[in-house]
Amino acid sequence: MNKIFITFPTTGKIYSYETSSPLKPDEEVLAENEQVIELGKVVKETPEMETEPANGQIVRSLTEEDRVWLGDLKKAARQFIEEARSKVARHGLKMKILDADLSFDQKKLTFYFCADSRVDFRSLVSDMAKSFNKLIRLQQVGGREAIRFFGGIGKCGRELCCKAFLKNLESVTLEMAQSQELSAAGSGKITGCCGKLMCCLSYEAENYKELKKKMPKMNSHFSTPQGEGKVIGYNLLGRKVILENKEGKKIEVVV
Repeated sequence: MNKIFITFPTTGKIYSYETSSPLKPDEEVLAENEQVIELGKVVKETPEMETEPANGQIVRSLTEEDRVWLGDLKKAARQFIEEARSKVARHGLKMKILDADLSFDQKKLTFYFCADSRVDFRSLVSDMAKSFNKLIRLQQVGGREAIRFFGGIGKCGRELCCKAFLKNLESVTLEMAQSQELSAAGSGKITGCCGKLMCCLSYEAENYKELKKKMPKMNSHFSTPQGEGKVIGYNLLGRKVILENKEGKKIEVVV
């Protein structure tokens, strides 16, 4: 038996399963957990990964027929959204319902919502369970995930990456912007529609980091046939160093 780790979109948690099936990372499967069958994805184990033992078993790898059924379920789940929003308003809760999912066996209905703070939605869940006659899960999502549901056009003039093709929203750090000499441009230039750092900052971050390793350190003295002076900046893509000479003049030299 092999230990396989599966994450479910409706919870974001990672569960461990015992199976004899040869499953690979990123493979989509149907898996049972807490008596509900849902779509899950196999993930590769990492040292820092937090997992929980699953209460169920892996049913099978996803088939084309399953994909068609899941598409029908998505349409059915969205029919609950307007009534769910009405219930939120009646309960006076400051939260916005974004989307919904039905589990593969139609036992569980998951609503995704955004809110500026924590929300006590226990009475809302009870109301929904009675009206919809299903297990109810309310999953709060952050700013980046929320804008993914709506979509839009980025600063580049193209459809937002999170909506167009990104499957996983990885962490984007200020260090990535700094490595590309973009942090000084101001937050308005490097934040997306979600108010967070733009996802595209991560695309070339590793390349910039490698290029920077080959450059002389900032504020160090650097001498070349084209000139010498203190390193005050870089043109990483052009593989050039910006120097300030004794006269205070800036010169750009190839490394």
